[in-house]
Amino acid sequence: MSRDYADPNCPKCGGAGFIYPECLYTRPGEKGGQYCDCALDALRIMNMEQIWRSLSTAKDLPGLRANPPLKVFLEHNLWITASEITFKQHMKALAYSMSSMWDCRVYADSQLLDSWFGTQKAQGVRIYDLEIERSTLEAIDLPDLVTPPDLLVVLLGIKQLPNKEAPNALLETLGLRRHVGKPTWLVDQPDHRIDEPHHRFFSESLESMLSAWAHVKIVRAKMSKFRAVPVLANPVAQDVEIDAALEDPGQTEPDTSLPEGTPEDDEEDASEFLDERTAQEEEAERHTRNFLATQVEIEARQPKRPRPGKPWKRR
Repeated sequence: MSRDYADPNCPKCGGAGFIYPECLYTRPGEKGGQYCDCALDALRIMNMEQIWRSLSTAKDLPGLRANPPLKVFLEHNLWITASEITFKQHMKALAYSMSSMWDCRVYADSQLLDSWFGTQKAQGVRIYDLEIERSTLEAIDLPDLVTPPDLLVVLLGIKQLPNKEAPNALLETLGLRRHVGKPTWLVDQPDHRIDEPHHRFFSESLESMLSAWAHVKIVRAKMSKFRAVPVLANPVAQDVEIDAALEDPGQTEPDTSLPEGTPEDDEEDASEFLDERTAQEEEAERHTRNFLATQVEIEARQPKRPRPGKPWKRR
């Protein structure tokens, strides 16, 4: 099977796709047979099309595949500002450094809304949004779309028609990913950033959430950090603030308890409280008795009316 993916002109395996050891008997610590890099690269290219269609056609940047800058953020939520072409080049380099079965998906922001309205569309409900009405479903429900992959990348800036549910769809996506403990990358463009109020998916809740995320800007092969990654026990939950008491183990919580008094003061306060409560209960009971007596007297003064006969009986 490895021959189907191997390079027939490969100098290492000669087109076999597998490098056999000199001896079938391998001692402890020695490496046995292994797949050739040409076959593994072919499998990685096939996986790229599963991650992001046309990802394998992106142009290779010199030296980027050997040390992809995005690899250090694989276990972190990340906000990326880059053009789509540049980001695709970095994603291709990252995919070459990962396993051929790397579980990652890149979805456009419009696909989130597509799945958000998936149940309504399946029920025949008319959606007054041409981009959503004419699109094809990747998943009929938003959780089915965004929770399975180990890494989810949301490419913003694709959705252009306004939709009031756009911010809610993105917030629910981030909430679902946080619930299952998996990282998410948001990718916007330098001229159309997600923190600008006119962005289709902007919301104050999202702006508050992103304030605790790492933010990087990518220009060709260079990546600059706007904000470093917070040091947290759980790298995915980057929107949780660390308490100051946790940063300094020697710090103790302030004593907020009330000052202790003498037993005589406690007994005196308790007796005053009980006396006041008893007086209030007696006053409420007296008002209740007066009200009931008044209602009985009013009913006694009213003349009794004859009960109406039953209409179904003949007279």
